[in-house]
Amino acid sequence: MRLYRAKLIELLTDPGQLALQPEHAEQLVGQMEDAVFGYGYDIVLKTVPEERPRATVFGPTHTMASRELVEGVIVRRYTALARGGTVWSEMPCCSRWAHLKADPLLEFAVRCQPCGLDYTAVLVDESDGGYLAVFTIEVDEAPIMSRRRPNARPIG
Repeated sequence: MRLYRAKLIELLTDPGQLALQPEHAEQLVGQMEDAVFGYGYDIVLKTVPEERPRATVFGPTHTMASRELVEGVIVRRYTALARGGTVWSEMPCCSRWAHLKADPLLEFAVRCQPCGLDYTAVLVDESDGGYLAVFTIEVDEAPIMSRRRPNARPIG
């Protein structure tokens, strides 16, 4: 007996579902198998993937340490209203500010040049006239800066 048969019969005989008699449920499962196998398909139990660990979320007043700024971390920051339908929000990594359009339906790609971190930012309407900026760290890599060697000669 295949593993899925018992689960299908249990489902079909459940009083909250079809509430079939056990012999009718077995007959219906047999008919379903004939139809599925007749077309060359197979029935397998779906495996539930392992649940990913939940992302770490830091609040608006948390001062971030550099070791906490890793990929997948979510940081919330308060915003300050600016002109022209925009808001200012403090960056999670340093004291610089991001200038974002005040639209909670948009998703922003934000990069802090000095720190070398990329973020995805969204605004959450707090229903009090202000917004909360939610930054998700996308890349945990410091950029490699290029510079010219002092004794370099041009190629060619």
